[in-house]
Amino acid sequence: MTSTAPTTPARRLRRYTCGAALILFPALLVVEGPLDPAPGGSGEVMYRAATEHAAALTASAVLLLVSGMLMVPAAAAVLHQARDRGSVLADIGAVLAVLGGFGHAAISVFYLFALGLAGGDRAEMAAYVDRVNESAALGFVAFPLILCFGLGVGVLAWAAWRSGAIGWWAPAVVTAVVVAHLVLPIDSAVIELVGLGALAVVFGWLGVRVLRMTDAEWDGIPSRGARREAVAA
Repeated sequence: MTSTAPTTPARRLRRYTCGAALILFPALLVVEGPLDPAPGGSGEVMYRAATEHAAALTASAVLLLVSGMLMVPAAAAVLHQARDRGSVLADIGAVLAVLGGFGHAAISVFYLFALGLAGGDRAEMAAYVDRVNESAALGFVAFPLILCFGLGVGVLAWAAWRSGAIGWWAPAVVTAVVVAHLVLPIDSAVIELVGLGALAVVFGWLGVRVLRMTDAEWDGIPSRGARREAVAA
């Protein structure tokens, strides 16, 4: 039997939080991309960023951290809508997306750690960061987490389509962005920004849809007319 209990303020707040997270997690990355003074994260680049662009490095770290945290309610939004069709995809995508959020949080901590390079010997500081980057243990943990972000947003987009929350164009665009990022040997800030912008459009559209839902639509409660039709059938 379908519940007809009124939506509580707490449940409505959950919808608002999930919708806002869908909009904000890629939007923050669009802002962080051109602001990031340390693309690649090599020792020399990190030292220069810490000494010459400390404010930008700090801002990038904060944006990455917040975006990573927002992956949890963003994934929950898709999980909530894919309770029937697309539920398996949503489950897989949510796990991958949250792991990807951990990856962004790890980059954030790395950036905050790099702020301490300022004031040290340039050669020694750069060499230390390069040794950290070459650590097998770090690569074994960090690289899969970062990879999970792309895989997670791709699977979540297909789950949202399967649930009927968004058109087929959305997962097609996200998949194209993820595949291009993984396969094409292109290192361009403009292309990176275009890809992030595409993610912002797709998930932002989905987030707006969640925010504009009625409480009944969010909770999966059919209208009175739909219930009468179901009873008659």
